[in-house]
Amino acid sequence: MLAIFYLLVTISLFIYSFNNQNRLLQRLSYSAFLICFLAIVPLPGKDRTVFGSPTQVVFRFDKYRTLQLTGSRCQGRLYYIDEQKQIYSELALHSARVITEPFSHMAEDYIFIPDEQYSSIDYSRDGGRTFTTTHIEIEYNANYYRPEPETIEKIMVVNNQMFLLDKNKGIYHSPKPFGTSIGYDLLAKYNLALFEGYARYMGARWDNPPQAMPSMPASYQGWDSWQCDLNLKQEMIIHNRYTPFHHLQKRLRSLMGLNFNEAEHDV
Repeated sequence: MLAIFYLLVTISLFIYSFNNQNRLLQRLSYSAFLICFLAIVPLPGKDRTVFGSPTQVVFRFDKYRTLQLTGSRCQGRLYYIDEQKQIYSELALHSARVITEPFSHMAEDYIFIPDEQYSSIDYSRDGGRTFTTTHIEIEYNANYYRPEPETIEKIMVVNNQMFLLDKNKGIYHSPKPFGTSIGYDLLAKYNLALFEGYARYMGARWDNPPQAMPSMPASYQGWDSWQCDLNLKQEMIIHNRYTPFHHLQKRLRSLMGLNFNEAEHDV
């Protein structure tokens, strides 16, 4: 009722000033009417909550180094992050999925991140500042020799080498990290026999293939597997563009002694 009273008073003053051609009173009464009208008119809009692509840590190397995935249902953009050295590297231009096999990785200069199908590896030799993709799918006499996801039992990266245990084909391993910039193929013992005489797979880098999976040092601080919440959602609030007018209206109502709540309407 008080708001209606204000409107009636300002309208009456405007009509009176108009009839008496009092221009100063016309301006004042018209301005007062607009202020009263703004104080009570329902304003559109309200804040909305939507769900975006969540970001979560899917693997931890140590206190500072992690793999983070941005995307829904454990698929999306994968990043290597070293908070201590301020390194932020996107591992692949395509969408990546988390891997489910047991995985442990010492935080060293050499970093190996296989894709979920084990047809390629993103690897770095400079602590994650830059990554290169190498394909594991090696062709020999029209046959391909690479580990299969369903037969992989364990993956480890230690002493700057990657080791992958396949229950059918044994231990795949990358070459020892010295001597050349040739790519980092993953070969099992029987692969080395097939490729004997190939310069790419000769020398000290490939000598003495492992007979058993290595052990992780006692000082290892990382995880033993990738972890991912399939149902994780990230809420984002889209703020109403009329919020400043809502705040102004509240202040006007307070000054005018109006004690009812402002009306809320959807945009």
